[in-house]
Amino acid sequence: MLNELFHYYTSPCPKIYRRLGYLSGLIAIQARYKRVAEQWRPHLENSRKLILQAASEVSQRNKVVVLGSGLLIDVPLQELAKQFDSVILIDIVHLIRVRSFCRKLDNIVMLEHDITGLAEAVLSYRLGMALPCPSAKLPDIAQDADLIISCNLLSQLAITPSQYLQKHFIIDAEQLANWQQEIIASHLSLLADQSGRRVLLCDACHNYLDKEGRLLRREEMLHGINLGEAEQQWSWLIAPLGELDGQYQLQSAVFGFSDWFLPNKNVIGRRFGSLPIVP
Repeated sequence: MLNELFHYYTSPCPKIYRRLGYLSGLIAIQARYKRVAEQWRPHLENSRKLILQAASEVSQRNKVVVLGSGLLIDVPLQELAKQFDSVILIDIVHLIRVRSFCRKLDNIVMLEHDITGLAEAVLSYRLGMALPCPSAKLPDIAQDADLIISCNLLSQLAITPSQYLQKHFIIDAEQLANWQQEIIASHLSLLADQSGRRVLLCDACHNYLDKEGRLLRREEMLHGINLGEAEQQWSWLIAPLGELDGQYQLQSAVFGFSDWFLPNKNVIGRRFGSLPIVP
């Protein structure tokens, strides 16, 4: 707890992102990783391998962009830094440990950027207003990348702004679900518009399992959006038994695409059909 408080009060972070909970959320992920690193290891290794596979198959290596660089535990940063002229890391917050590590590499650019375009509008929201429209965009320096990676980010984009709104306002459940879908769709539209090769890593559903590993409940994380057929799928034990509760554990089904493209331009919108789920 003391370590988490230290990071909270010493990490550089714009006030708006602190208020929304992005900094505390990332610090909590870092703390959990320290507790369950061994259980996360297969997922992190799979993520890094998929990224390196994609990197090995691009012809031009001027620039690689990582969206959702986070703690860099799922990003093979040193390898990317050797293979590309510049590596652009984009996240809404960068912790001190990450900043320190990146300073050791001279071709790394770190950007704090709200990839959804929602932060200010969410803080300004008042009851009775329409929920703000997501406007996913990249900084100019991140345009025209040879490789762009959406790194275990997609299903998380709507969580923090939704939690903030639910904490302060009573929001209709269907309205909120539609808004969350729009946030995810906006990110996919952004990704689809990029000219370079696109890597997409995301958790598609959360499975709540009992002590014996039997399914108790399944939560679909992409709100009905069909990404197409995943090149790779694997399970990620996010929270082993006792991490969240002594009665259940949380496992995620992860989809990996080393060269993602929209299966159909019409899928970006509301209610696109069912999402395939890893058993």
